[in-house]
Amino acid sequence: MTIPAFHPEVAEKVATAFVKATAARWSFPRVDMQDRGTFMLISVDALTPDAQEIELPVKKSIAQALNEVIPTHPSQKFGNWMVVFFRDGKMYETVHPSEFQG
Repeated sequence: MTIPAFHPEVAEKVATAFVKATAARWSFPRVDMQDRGTFMLISVDALTPDAQEIELPVKKSIAQALNEVIPTHPSQKFGNWMVVFFRDGKMYETVHPSEFQG
């Protein structure tokens, strides 16, 4: 049995939801489909070189917004998306749905 992948339109909704959830504090996100289209890697660049750790309320806002627009996928048991924040080409922070699962 083949598990269907995300529809490509979901990536556009994800980018829009991220920008709204963060009040456009970072660059417009790049959304890459991975694992045969069942996982989304969202990459974001800091707009300033002195970007700091992302506060928990902002992380929760991002997770809530993305969970609303990204359908769950049965092949991804620990979450089907991840946001990676870059500063000067180096990862400095991530947000993953498993951080907020009780």
